[in-house]
Amino acid sequence: MNVIILHGLYMHGVVMQPLSYKLKQCGFSTKVLTYNSVSIDERKVFSNIDRALKPSTVNVLVGHSLGGLIIKQYLASRQPSTKSVSHVIALGSPIKGASIVKRIQDIGMGAILGNSPAYGLNLHDDSWEFPQKLGSIAGTLPLGARSLLIRNDRSLSDGTVTVEETKIDGMTDHIELHSTHTSLIYSSLVPRQIEHFIRYDKFQS
Repeated sequence: MNVIILHGLYMHGVVMQPLSYKLKQCGFSTKVLTYNSVSIDERKVFSNIDRALKPSTVNVLVGHSLGGLIIKQYLASRQPSTKSVSHVIALGSPIKGASIVKRIQDIGMGAILGNSPAYGLNLHDDSWEFPQKLGSIAGTLPLGARSLLIRNDRSLSDGTVTVEETKIDGMTDHIELHSTHTSLIYSSLVPRQIEHFIRYDKFQS
């Protein structure tokens, strides 16, 4: 089985290499993709995903934060069959948009986000209607920019994205881990949960 991994906002594929290595230890082949997260070239990113898919085996798409939203846009565009892409795992992805993004825009700093809001970061109503099974992993350690930008915020969050923002109607399973938004990438629990979800269509309780 082949796992394709996409990073989040302001990141580079190199940050996903530890997760890639751990998934290889679980027996998967992996491919980490890099893209410009504030100047997203949809055609280029989608073509890179196309090339990373292995036709000889089933593929799984894993995305951290914005990466999960890029995957969602990819599925809507390409509509791959479950024989090609069977599962999607989102790590701290605000699957229906992020309230912190609205706050950044409201205080006049939206330019730092580039065109990323157009790829799912703007708040929107939605449901998961793709045939691929979606597993969403949320962090619950609220250390990050959220507390600085949104005062008196009582939402359970990973410091950037709220737990509720990682949920969407139609997802297959959801789990919370005691991690910050960024530490989800490096958690030793995440690759084990990814493996379990791929093999059993559910997370390990």
